[in-house]
Order: sequence, then structure tokens, then C-alpha cells
Amino acid sequence: MKKITIVCSLLATISLYSQQIQKVDLDEAINIALKNNNKLKISKTSIKIAQQMYKQAMSANYPTIDLNIIGMRMDQDPTYDMVGTTIVDNTATKAIYNSLSQAALADGDNVLSATYAGISAATPDQSVLPIDMEVKVANRDSLVSQINMQYPLYVGGKIQALQQQAKLGKKIAQVGYERDKNQVILDVKKYYYSVVLTKQLKQLSSDTLSRMEFLKELTSRLYQGGSMHVKKTDYLRSKLSVNLIKSLDNKISQKEELAKSALLNAMGLRWEDEIEIKDQILEEPIMSEQMDSLIKKAYQFNPDFNTLNLALDIQDAKIDESKSDFLPHIGINASAQNIKNSYDFGIVNDNNKNSWTLGIGATWSLFNGGKTTHEVEQKRLEKLKLQQTKIVLEQGIALQIKQAFLNMKSAYEQFLTLKEAVVTAKQNRELNTRAYQEDMVQTKDVIESQLFEAYTQGDFYKAQYDYAVAKAQLDYIVGVATKENKRR
Repeated sequence: MKKITIVCSLLATISLYSQQIQKVDLDEAINIALKNNNKLKISKTSIKIAQQMYKQAMSANYPTIDLNIIGMRMDQDPTYDMVGTTIVDNTATKAIYNSLSQAALADGDNVLSATYAGISAATPDQSVLPIDMEVKVANRDSLVSQINMQYPLYVGGKIQALQQQAKLGKKIAQVGYERDKNQVILDVKKYYYSVVLTKQLKQLSSDTLSRMEFLKELTSRLYQGGSMHVKKTDYLRSKLSVNLIKSLDNKISQKEELAKSALLNAMGLRWEDEIEIKDQILEEPIMSEQMDSLIKKAYQFNPDFNTLNLALDIQDAKIDESKSDFLPHIGINASAQNIKNSYDFGIVNDNNKNSWTLGIGATWSLFNGGKTTHEVEQKRLEKLKLQQTKIVLEQGIALQIKQAFLNMKSAYEQFLTLKEAVVTAKQNRELNTRAYQEDMVQTKDVIESQLFEAYTQGDFYKAQYDYAVAKAQLDYIVGVATKENKRR
């Protein structure tokens, strides 16, 4: 019963372990990487930032409305002093005095007061009176509420230029995301192909080791059986070959684990995760595209090239932004104000407690020492620099494509050559092995045939790998790695 429990526990552990190992093909590995890769998460955040910057620029199409509320207490009630003189017009009062005098005379009254309201016959038409008084204008506590609205009617095209820059900046962020996707796909492909290659080499070393173990035993039997061609040195040579292949097998196992770790990292998985690939062989190379067409396609899809074209468009918008300072800026300004103060006179009387204003203003820089002119020229020179950079980039992309294309072509030609060589090496190994069993060839010949086949087969796998990596590199440079992945 105890043994059954141990076996069940062991089987459960093996089952759990097998469930943790994820088996993926190339497309599945790429899709996992596109979901989990941290670099792509950063690129997505950059797109969101660019979108918010674009929305900020578009807000210039609307008026700005600000509300200001200020409650304040002054150290004392505000006043103003009236000091000086004032001129008083006495003509009206004198006219009344004269009318009264004439009325009294008409009534036969010859006695009249010498003055009327301080006016007499001797009073001049105008009097100068001194003023020296302090007038209260408001109480010390006030609450002022004000709402202001501003709306630009015309700013020389500056708003449109800024909005165009923000719009193009959003496109640059999207192109950057495509560039990072292409890079992720390239990394996954390279590491995935590396895992496939190391698995092939691992299987090759295991097969070669098995044959060399057989050859070592066969050499031992022939040597002990008194063969005329097999000596002890032949047995030692075969034994040494087995040890060297075992060492190589261990190195290949280590490289396989390193390739898996690199693939896990590119896929955005944890280092402790386990993964197995489904593909055991690489696709057979096919040369179907020409270098000229690839270069033309790169000028259409390459992210760096597209980013530079967008940067040139942004520079045009920056030139327009600088030119706007040559033109007047016109806008509408409106405001409404309410003052709460317990005093009902002075400057806070009922007429002044609620007020509003509406106006149109214009600003035009007539002279600033040539600042605007030099700024426009600076933007034009920056555009010229980008145009010159574009020429360099065109040549650089073409050279990169040429190098990757030649690498791919070289690997393809090696593949064709080694494809035939593998068949020949296998036939040579089988023929030497049969002849050795009949004691017809020397030990070194059969060992060489074993090693030649292993090296030829290994070079064959390496040629497939080189072609696949060169093709992936070419797709990355052209900028169609994501498109190629969708077509898979």
C-alpha cells in the first residue's frame, strides 16, 4: 500500500510538472511576446501620452473660462482724501435774489434782506471754496467674485501649427510602437531558431555518440580478436573520440538551456518558467525576393525612415509656428464681477457691485531685434539638417538590406551545397562502417567518416539557421516583421 501511495505521488508530481511546461510553436511564441513584453508596454504608454498631448493642443479651439474668488480684509476701511479748491457758480442764486428784490419793490416794500442764501448784490458770479475732507469708499471686509473668458480669434496660424505637431507626434509614437513590435518579433525568431538549432545539434551529437560507442566496442572486439589492421592505438583513438563527443554534447545542452532562457525573456515570461518548442526542424530556405524590391519596400515600411519623414512634417509645422509671430494676434476678452461689501456707498454702491466688460484686443510685434526672423531661419536650417540625415539614412538602410540579403543568399547557397553533402557523408559513413566490420579499412578512416558526417550535418543545420536569422533580420530592416507574422 505504501508503494502504491509513493507511485501515485510521483505520478502526480510528474503530471504537475508537465502541466507547467508550455509547448509553443513560433507563432504562439510571438503572440505571447507581443502581449507580455515590457518594452511594448512602455511603447503603448508613449502612445497614450501622445494622445493626451494631442488633446491638449486641440483644446485651443475652445475658449478659456476662469473663475476667481477673493475674500479679503483690509487693515482699515478704505478712504480717499479730497484736498484743494472748487469753483462755485453763483449766477443762478443771484438771479433768484434779484427776482425777490424786484418783487419786493413792486409790492412797495423798500426793505429787503441783505442776503439770500448767502448771496447779496455784491456777491461775484463765481466763488472759490477750499476743500479738505476724508471720504469713506467701502468697508474693510470684501468678497470679490470674477469670471473671465478669453478666446483667440486669430493668432497667425500658431494654434494650427501646434495642433499639427501634436497630431504628427501621435503618429510618431505609433510608428515607435511598430518598431518595438518588429524588434520583439526579431528577438523571438532569433532565440526560437537558436533553440531549434541546439535541439538539432543535440540530437545529432546523441546519434553520433551512439554510433561512436558502437564503433569503440567494435574496435575493442577487433583488437582483441587479433585483427591485422586494428591496434591498441586505434582503440584509444576511438575511445578519445567518444569522450570528445560527450564533452561536445554537454556544451550543446548548456547552450540549449541558454537559448531557452533568452527566448523566455523575449516572450516576457519569468526566468523560472519552463517552455518547450514544437518545431524540431527549420523551414527549407527559398529565395523569392530581389534586393531592389526589398529596398523600395523599406522606404515605405521601415519605422526609422517613416519617423524621419514625420519629423520633417513636424519641422514644417514648427516653421509655421515661428512665422506666426510676424502677424497680429487678436482675441476676445469678457469678464463679469460681483463685489460683496456691507457698505452701500463710495465705490461699492449698487451700481458698482455688479459689473461686466467685453472687449477685443490685438497684439502685434512690430520690432523685436530680428528675433522672429532668426527663429524662422533656425527652423529652416533644422529642416535642412533632417533632409540631409534622410539621405544618409536611405543609404544606411540600403546597405543594411544588402548585407542581410547577401547573408541570406550565402546561407541559401550553403544549404543547397550541404544538402547534397549530407547524403554523400551518410553514404560514406555507412560504407566505411560495413567495410570496418569486415576488417577492410583502417580505424581512422571509419572515425573520420563518422565525424565528417556529424560536421556536415551540423553545418547543414547551421546553414538553415543562418538563412532563417538573415531572413528575420531582413524583415526587421524592411519593417514588415509584423506583416510577415500576420501572414504566417
